[in-house]
Amino acid sequence: MTLNEDLASFLAARPHWQKDVVARFCRNETLSAEDVSNIADQLIAGTYPVAVNVEAADIPGSTAAGDPVSLVQVSDVRGVNALTGGQTLSFGAAGLTIAFGNNASGKSGYARLIREAVTARVKDAQLLGDVFSDVDTAQTAKLDYQVGANAETWNLGEPQSTELSRIRFYDEDCGDAYVTTASEANYRPSALTILDQLSDACEAVAAELSRRLGANQTERPQLPVLHPGTRASTFLSGISATTSKELIAEATNLADDHDTQLAKQLAEEARLKGSDPNKEKDRLTSLGRDWSTVEAHAKAVEAALGDSEQRELRELQQRSIQLQEAARIASARTFDTEPLSSVGSEAWRALWEAARKFSLTDAYHDHDFPVTGEDAVCVLCQQPLNEQAADRLTRFEAFVTDTTSRDADTVAKALAMFRDHFVELQTLPVAVSAAINRLQDAGEDVQSVLDWFEVGTRAAAAAVAWLDRKEGVDLLALTASISAQAGTRAQALTTRAREIDASTFAQTLSTTSKKVVELQDAKTLSEAKSAVETEVTRLAERKMIEDVRRLTATNAITTKRGELTETYVTAEVRDHFTRETERLELRRVTLNRTGRGRNSALEHQPSLLGSRRNAGVDQVLSEGEQTALGLAGFLTEVELDKSLSSVVFDDPVSSLDAERRSKVAQRLVELASQRQVIVFTHEITFVHALVKAAKSKSIATTTRSIQRLGGAQPGLIVDQLPWAAKDIPERISKLEADLAQLKKERESLSEDDYTERTAQIAGRLSETLERAVNLHIVNELVDRGTNEVRPTMLKILPKFTQGDHDEFQAAYAKTSSWAARHDNAPEENYVAPTVDELCGEVTWLKTWHARIRQYTR
Repeated sequence: MTLNEDLASFLAARPHWQKDVVARFCRNETLSAEDVSNIADQLIAGTYPVAVNVEAADIPGSTAAGDPVSLVQVSDVRGVNALTGGQTLSFGAAGLTIAFGNNASGKSGYARLIREAVTARVKDAQLLGDVFSDVDTAQTAKLDYQVGANAETWNLGEPQSTELSRIRFYDEDCGDAYVTTASEANYRPSALTILDQLSDACEAVAAELSRRLGANQTERPQLPVLHPGTRASTFLSGISATTSKELIAEATNLADDHDTQLAKQLAEEARLKGSDPNKEKDRLTSLGRDWSTVEAHAKAVEAALGDSEQRELRELQQRSIQLQEAARIASARTFDTEPLSSVGSEAWRALWEAARKFSLTDAYHDHDFPVTGEDAVCVLCQQPLNEQAADRLTRFEAFVTDTTSRDADTVAKALAMFRDHFVELQTLPVAVSAAINRLQDAGEDVQSVLDWFEVGTRAAAAAVAWLDRKEGVDLLALTASISAQAGTRAQALTTRAREIDASTFAQTLSTTSKKVVELQDAKTLSEAKSAVETEVTRLAERKMIEDVRRLTATNAITTKRGELTETYVTAEVRDHFTRETERLELRRVTLNRTGRGRNSALEHQPSLLGSRRNAGVDQVLSEGEQTALGLAGFLTEVELDKSLSSVVFDDPVSSLDAERRSKVAQRLVELASQRQVIVFTHEITFVHALVKAAKSKSIATTTRSIQRLGGAQPGLIVDQLPWAAKDIPERISKLEADLAQLKKERESLSEDDYTERTAQIAGRLSETLERAVNLHIVNELVDRGTNEVRPTMLKILPKFTQGDHDEFQAAYAKTSSWAARHDNAPEENYVAPTVDELCGEVTWLKTWHARIRQYTR
C-alpha cells in the first residue's frame, strides 16, 4: 500500500464534514472564517450534508529544499522597544557573528525584531514599542537578506516572507518549548500536509466553538468568593448545568434571626481574639457572680411579692381595717360629745402621737404624758388646762393606750414597713442594674430577666398604691420566677471557668470563627441567589457547545499522522537528535513521536529513556540539562534544513555550566562552518568560548556590540566588542594601540592629561592581569557558575612556578600603583610612568600570558 492509498483509506472513515474539507484542500481551496462559522453551525444543529470519499489520486504532493537564506543587516529601526533610531546592525556574510550586549543594552530588542521576521518555536504576541514614551511612534524596520545570490528586503509590517521563514531563531522560550511541547522538523513526504490541513481545520472549527464558549464565559455573573468548607461554599462549587431551582432556593434561604445571630457571633469572635485563657476564666467567673446577684435580687422580689406573701399582705390589710374600725367605733362612743368629731381617726392619732413626743422630749421630759397638774398647759394649743381639758387629755390617753388601739397601731406600723420595702423594690438596686448591664454587654441573654424585673417593679408600685388605698388599684401577680434560671446560668458559668485552659479556649475560638464564616457565607450566597440562577442557565448553554466541540478532536488525525510518519519516514530525525544530545553530554533521553506538528515530517518531543515512572523531562532534568535538551531539539531541526539557511541564537547558554557552554560554543562554531550563525549574548565567558572555538576551526568571526547611548538610550551599534568582552590577546592589542597613540601625542599633553591617560591604560593593564589569572587558573579549577571544583585541572598548580607568581605580583603591584584607583599621598610626589615603562609591562604580559595558558594543556 502506498502512502496516498493509506491516507485515503483513513480519510474514508472520517466524519462527513472532515471528508468535505479535505476534498477542498485537495482542490487547493481554503476555508474562510465564514466557512468555519457555517461548519460550526451545522455541527451544532446536526445537519452537515453527506460527503463523497477522497481518492488516493486526489491527494497532491511535492518537495523542495530551496536556496540558502542569510541575513545581511537590520536598519531603519523606529518605534521598536526603546531602540535608538538610525542604527545599522550588520552581520558577517558567512561564519560566526557575535553580537554582545549587557542587560538592558537593547540586544534583546534587535533579537525580538529578527524573531518577528523568521521562524521561531515561540513568538511574542506583539512587538512592543517604547512603553515608557508618551509618544506613539510608528514601528518601522528593514531587514536586508540574501536568497542564494539575490539580495532581498523585508519591511516590518509586510506579510511574512517565505524565504525568511527558512531562517531559524532560538531563545530561552523556544528552548523551553522544545523540552515541554511537541516540536517538528522539516523532513517529510508532502502528502502528509493534508493531515496538517485537516488538523488545522479541526482546530479552526474548535477555535470558533471556543470563541462561542468565550462569549458564553463573558456572560458569567459575578459569583461571591466564599470560605472553603462552608455549606454555602460547598453548594456553590458544586453547581452545574443540572442544578435545580429547588436546590438553589433551599441553599439560599436564611433563618429569620440570621442577622442577629451573625452580629452576636462576630462580637464573640472579636472578644475571644482579644482575650486569653486567664482572661476568659476571670470573665466567666465575673459573669457567674453577676448572675448570682440577679438570682439573689429575684429571690428578694419573690419573697416580698410572691403569691403567699400577697395573701399574707391582704390578710394584714384586712386586719388593719378591722382594728381601725373597732378603734373608731370605740372613740365614737367615748368622745361623741367632744367639740370636734373624728377623734380616734388616723389623722387624729398622728396628731396625738406628735403631741406625746413633743411633751416627752421637750415640754415636760421629766413627766409622763399627759401632764395635767397645776400650772400645766396643753402641748397642742399652749393654753392653761382647766379641769375639763385635763379630763379630756386623760381620757384621750386612756383611749390610745387601750388594746384595740394598740393593735391597730401595730398592724399599721407593719403595713408601713411593707410599704417602705415596696417603695424600695420599685427601683432596681445599683448593684443589680450594673450586673445586668455587664451581662448584657457580654452577650448574655438577659431579656427575660429585664422583663421579669419590670413586672416586679410594676408589682411593687401596685402594692404601694394598694396600701395607700388608691381607688381601682389591686395587687399585681408576679410571673414565674427567673431566680432558678439565673442560678443555673451562674453555676454553668462558674463550672466553665474552672474547666477552661489553653486547649478549650482555642477550641472555643475556632468553633466561634467557624460559626461566623458559616453565617457570613450563608448571607452572601443568599444575596447572590439571582446570580447563581443565571450561572446555572449559562452552564447549561455551555455544555451544549462543549458537547459539539468534542466532534472537532484531532486525536485520531494525530495518531494516524504519527503512524504514517513512522511507516513512511526514515529514522533520520531521531539519529540527528541522538547525536546532538551526545555532543551536549545528555544521557538517557530519546525522541518520541507525538504527531502534533505542522508543516513537518516528524513531530517529536524529548522523553526519558528507560524511565519506570511517568515523569516529564522538565520534572527530572536540571535547569541546565533542560537548556541543553532544548538546544539539542533545535539543532536537530537545523540539521534537517537542507537549504543551509542562517540560524540566530539569543542567549543560548542560560543556566549552563562552563563545560557545557564550551561544548555549545564548539557546536555553534561547527554549525558556522556550513551556514551563517548569529549569536546574541550577554555572557562574556561565552563570547570568549566562541572566539576560542572559532579560531581553532579557522571560522570567520564578526563581532558587534550593542550598547546604551548616553547611559540611557539602548540600541547603539558598535562594530567591535567592548573592553569588558575582549579576550586577553585583543586587550593586549588594544593596549599596544593605545600606547602607540599616546606616544605620538605625548608632546602635546599636559602633565595632568598625560597622568590621566597613563592611569587609564595602567588600570586596563591591571584588569587584564586579573582576567588572565581568572581565565587560566581560577576558572580552570572552579566552575564560576556552579562553584564545582574540577579535580582534573589540579595539574595546573605544579606548573605555575614561584617565578610565575613573583613576576605576576611584581607586575600587578606596579600597574596597580599607576592605575587611577587611589589618591597618591602628597609626600610620595607621584610621577606617572613613561610610555616605555608601560610598553615594557605590556610586552612582559604577552610573554607571561603565552606561558601560563600552556599549563591547561
